[in-house]
Amino acid sequence: MHFRSIRLGTLSACLALAVGYSGCSSDDGGGGQAGGGNSTSTGGSTSGGSGGSNAGGTGAGGISFGGSGGGGNSDGGGGTSSDACASTVVQSDLVPANLLFVIDRSGSMNCNLPADGQPSSQCENFPAPIDTNKPTKWALTKTALEQAIDDLALAGNTSAGMVVFPRPSSDCNVVQTPDVSIANLDTAQVTALKGFLGGVAPKGKTPLAGATILSYAHLYELLKAGSLTGNLFVVLLTDGFETCATSELPKLIGQDVPTAYGQLKIRTFVIGVPGSENGRALLSQIAYAGGTPKSTTCTHNPTPNDQGDCHFDMTLSSNFSQDLKNALAQISGTVLSCEIDVPKAPPGKKVNPNDVKVKVSGSVVPQDSSTTCDQANGWQFSSDKAKIFLCGTACDDAKKPNSKIELDLGCLQDVR
Repeated sequence: MHFRSIRLGTLSACLALAVGYSGCSSDDGGGGQAGGGNSTSTGGSTSGGSGGSNAGGTGAGGISFGGSGGGGNSDGGGGTSSDACASTVVQSDLVPANLLFVIDRSGSMNCNLPADGQPSSQCENFPAPIDTNKPTKWALTKTALEQAIDDLALAGNTSAGMVVFPRPSSDCNVVQTPDVSIANLDTAQVTALKGFLGGVAPKGKTPLAGATILSYAHLYELLKAGSLTGNLFVVLLTDGFETCATSELPKLIGQDVPTAYGQLKIRTFVIGVPGSENGRALLSQIAYAGGTPKSTTCTHNPTPNDQGDCHFDMTLSSNFSQDLKNALAQISGTVLSCEIDVPKAPPGKKVNPNDVKVKVSGSVVPQDSSTTCDQANGWQFSSDKAKIFLCGTACDDAKKPNSKIELDLGCLQDVR
């Protein structure tokens, strides 16, 4: 098998994302990143006149500076020269989400579940269902993925693509280009993803490392080209352990996954379906290094192979179909969180977090930092005050068609 490396352009001084499989471009170029700059235009006049009307250009996340001149509002209505400061109101959108599903189609996915009488050890030796009247792991996975796609499509600002491994051409082949390119989950994209899933037939070994590495490489190329804005996610689903290039595993865990998360901000969710019992340690390490551990105290040691609980472990599930749907729903809920970028203030100014207010479709949303966002009902800052999260009914309202989100940044302070 052929291995080589991809250099991540100028991003963090040509930080190296080692890619061990063919089909990956290695050209250096300007490093892209999720999000984008905010073009600012401070509207308004201290002598009255009309306030700014969201004149600024729109960066990633749909943020623009308009301001409210002379103490007026974003619709105009000037103030007086005695006003010490004008409140700055900006329009915003929820940060979009981009997912790449990386799905195992190896031969063992064609087996029945252990709970239906086919042990994983028997499946490895004979990857075919022993009871054709019961569903295969692939059939159940396909149904759950279709439901997840429908759930994600409801948000309207989510894009998704899909690649399966290995490729039909050989037992260990992987490619960088997805089977279904990442695109907004409109009706056509949902149809394309479901149509592709309908044509997949399990076969081959498990080149997990190569498929994961090349998924990062593909997202990096899209970032470098400026084709993606927003949050980035890889959803890796497998029923096994790396069986094609085990020598690549130390680099995958020690370099590739941490680089993708730390430098490119790609979070990696991992689902281990029945058959991955001896891959728990590996899958748990990927989830932990990929920024999606189930808890801060989860087990993610390299050995023993069958121990690890940072990922979604389905191997002991008594109802795999429902548990897989629940796991994908939990992932969807994380991906579709109501996240807003706080725009950067113009040069020489800064935002006072204590002055920030939030409105959704004209209604003031209270700040609620009393608990975690999944329990709160209002809005919260991220720990670095760079993002705002809408929680509870505020999030539900923000996801409605034609909703309008406004951030009142209060009086911008001089940087001293």
